[in-house]
Amino acid sequence: MLYTQIDKNELLKNTRKPRIIFIGGSNLAFGLDSKLIKDSLHLNPINTGIHINIGLKYMLSNTLQYIKEGDIIILAAEYQQFYGNLADGEGELFSLVTDIVPKSKNLLGNRQYLKLLLLLPEYAQSKLQPLFLFYKYPKDTIVGIYDRKAFNTFGDACVHWKLPGENPKPYPAITKSFNNDALKALINFRNAVEQKKAKLYITFPGYQYSSYKVSVAAIKQVEQQLKEHRFLLISTPEEYMMPDSLMFDTPYHLTKKGVDYRTGLLIGDLKKVVKR
Repeated sequence: MLYTQIDKNELLKNTRKPRIIFIGGSNLAFGLDSKLIKDSLHLNPINTGIHINIGLKYMLSNTLQYIKEGDIIILAAEYQQFYGNLADGEGELFSLVTDIVPKSKNLLGNRQYLKLLLLLPEYAQSKLQPLFLFYKYPKDTIVGIYDRKAFNTFGDACVHWKLPGENPKPYPAITKSFNNDALKALINFRNAVEQKKAKLYITFPGYQYSSYKVSVAAIKQVEQQLKEHRFLLISTPEEYMMPDSLMFDTPYHLTKKGVDYRTGLLIGDLKKVVKR
């Protein structure tokens, strides 16, 4: 799955204007049908979503280098990115900058380097695990749902669209402290986007109802902080609270029915601010 970073960077380089770029983790990879967005808004979509554990800071800095004048940027970050130090990345970021896109080490800040140093033993252990044990394969294909080839030409994970939901367990309540450093990174990103004469809007991830309900206070704090810092919000967290029946295999991953529902909501919100 992490190897899709190579393909998504190519999309960011080569997709023609007018462009709409979606930034976030796997809530986007497993939560959008970009063709519906293209057909409805007449914009060329780029879904950069890969994995929550890459961390918000890397998602922002990696995308920023490819943003062009006139681009529309839509951020849909998982709520956990604003708590604890998840925004600095986990073991997946270590793999990404070591094995997959080594030159992207230059995008990391001091906090990210320190975090990765602490993750070195975990990374070393992961090299001993046979990856095939973690793949899931639909019965009529040899492409697993997390394989590089499971993504379409827009960057959406789509192999799982034919599969039923797996009734994922809810995530526990978000209890870590709010990360002002993650918010600062987002403010800096907004400033850089504006300098490139592009536009940044904020929406919220499709999140399982059962997981949402145990973290309402933390989720509302994210929304309030974004409002206080004058980000352009095009939706509310409540709007993207997804019924448990629409979840695929995690509280952020949607079945095809859920993908269509979430994409429809997003198109409606985007039509309020995107004039074509």
